[in-house]
Amino acid sequence: MMKKILVMVIPILISCTAFKQNKIDCNESAKFKECFFYHIQYIDKNISVTQDAKFIESLIFISNYAPVSLDQIMNYARTYPVGVFEKDRLKWMKWYEENKCKNIQFKKSYVIPEVFKD
Repeated sequence: MMKKILVMVIPILISCTAFKQNKIDCNESAKFKECFFYHIQYIDKNISVTQDAKFIESLIFISNYAPVSLDQIMNYARTYPVGVFEKDRLKWMKWYEENKCKNIQFKKSYVIPEVFKD
């Protein structure tokens, strides 16, 4: 009986230890997180209102870290379609979750995508 209990308890203890170890090893950059989500919120609030210079700045920032469907902005109005944004937003969240524990640092300079160059 005791042997059966040990066989059941040991895997649970090992998995709990591994879970705790993963949490401890996460080296998330709080400053990057704040800035990254600030830009996402700015786009969120302005996607259907005004796509001004700050909006473009936010897209440029995000595009230097996570995937942005820049080819979809090459439309007649040169705007970021809402439906495309919603799909990209999911990709940004996935990218952040996959990379947050890697102590993401700010880049020294940012690449400006062709769509935003004059």
